[in-house]
Amino acid sequence: MENKLYRLVFLTMVFFFAVGAQAQRRNSRYVEYINKYSDLAVEQMKLHKIPASITLAQGLLESGAGTSTLARKANNHFGIKCHSDWKGKRVYYDDDKKDDCFRKYNKPEDSFEDHARFLKRARYASLFELKVTDYRGWAKGLKRCGYATDKSYANKLIQTIELYELYKYDRRSFKPIRAKDLLPVIVANPHPVYRSW
Repeated sequence: MENKLYRLVFLTMVFFFAVGAQAQRRNSRYVEYINKYSDLAVEQMKLHKIPASITLAQGLLESGAGTSTLARKANNHFGIKCHSDWKGKRVYYDDDKKDDCFRKYNKPEDSFEDHARFLKRARYASLFELKVTDYRGWAKGLKRCGYATDKSYANKLIQTIELYELYKYDRRSFKPIRAKDLLPVIVANPHPVYRSW
């Protein structure tokens, strides 16, 4: 009996240590960013079929959880450059080369919407053959399609999604069934009598 008690205490301590270690690894700025923009990412997922987890992870990494100069001064949360078809406002920052041109938005919501439109280009078409819940496939596909030059970009996205459990937002469009939403079931004899032999 005493061994079982020690084992139970030991397992309980291991569990709380693991939970505490996980919480310490999480960055509070990241958590704030997720709380602030998760609804917007889910909305974009419903409209454009891009996993909310991918949108959030890219926003976190590309904008430093909304603290980068590009995010603060240009509302650009995804590091999207101007390209030849951009007709909107611009800002210039050193990135791959000196004075790279980046898109400037009036508000973060515009950046999220433009990010979704940006991914609708032919270059990223193969991603839309994946399920919206396949965040690993999307992460690897973004790297393969050339979204970022960082060789470990896909791994960083996947690690961020898994550490912050962002994959939960990919399933948010499915409403859980609540008892009060179910139709009542009519039973002929709600109190059956069972014989005891």
